[in-house]
Amino acid sequence: CSSDLRHRNLDRLSFHSLFTLQGYLDPEYYMTQQLTEKSDVYSFGVVMLELITAKQPIEKGKYIVREVRTMMDKNDEEFFGLSAIVDPVIKSSSPNQASFGKFLELAMRCVEESAPDRPTMSEVVKEIEAILQNDGINTSSTSTSSSAMDFGIPKGRNLYDALTRKDGAD
Repeated sequence: CSSDLRHRNLDRLSFHSLFTLQGYLDPEYYMTQQLTEKSDVYSFGVVMLELITAKQPIEKGKYIVREVRTMMDKNDEEFFGLSAIVDPVIKSSSPNQASFGKFLELAMRCVEESAPDRPTMSEVVKEIEAILQNDGINTSSTSTSSSAMDFGIPKGRNLYDALTRKDGAD
């Protein structure tokens, strides 16, 4: 009896985990069954959209990527047409609209349907650092360079630059 209950709980957990994971999965994975660095970039883009909206990837039957893509209006000067779904904490903090726009555009490039249209993770890191530096936030960190050295990567190089990739992208 208790094993049946445990089995049902595991089934529910597995279904829930799969459903949650689906919001982050690269659309090309469903055709290729292969995960690449560009798959990670896609998932990271979904996380970026979560930060912007404070919403789960799939919430109330709506997929965050599709919702943002549909609502986004680059001509709207206030939150690029996303005012209705931007995290209220972000809205109340009156962010630099130029930086917000760059972060949003980067997130949307990360969630492009086609992997070659997405930036590499190294490019994502560099662009986020540039956005932060533009806002006057110091992005240099001794922990970053020391952790890179721990992996045997020369200072100034990125961990992703040193990894062998399945997709052959830079």
